[in-house]
Amino acid sequence: MSNQELDFDDGLFVFETVMRVRHTEIDRSQHISFEALTALVCEARHRFLHAKGIQEINADHRGLIIDGIQLTTNSRVRAREELLFEVGVEPLYDNGGHMIIKISRMYGGEVVAKARIHFISYDFHLNKPAALDKDTKAALYPH
Repeated sequence: MSNQELDFDDGLFVFETVMRVRHTEIDRSQHISFEALTALVCEARHRFLHAKGIQEINADHRGLIIDGIQLTTNSRVRAREELLFEVGVEPLYDNGGHMIIKISRMYGGEVVAKARIHFISYDFHLNKPAALDKDTKAALYPH
């Protein structure tokens, strides 16, 4: 993915979850490490998919795989801060799309990071990308 500015339409966010930064996620500077922030973004993605009833791999051996992630930080985050993760999906195409995530301080509202995750539908039996099924499309992007 390119180093383009991440700018999202707030109307696309349909899911929220809160996570607290743990001591094990901070680095020597006493701020969350980039790797730990990436892991929290992945956790927010998993919570979103679970809330939408989308399994990692369904009975037809199909699932969503990540093939790109862009993460930008605007502010440093310390241990024990509570972060609000807002998750949404940009318009889908035939076999995938982009999940978008905005991360802000729970009580102050300051945006600390944004992420865009590119995903594709994948058929694990055929070992190749596949079209998104209608149920997954409807769950991800009900607009």
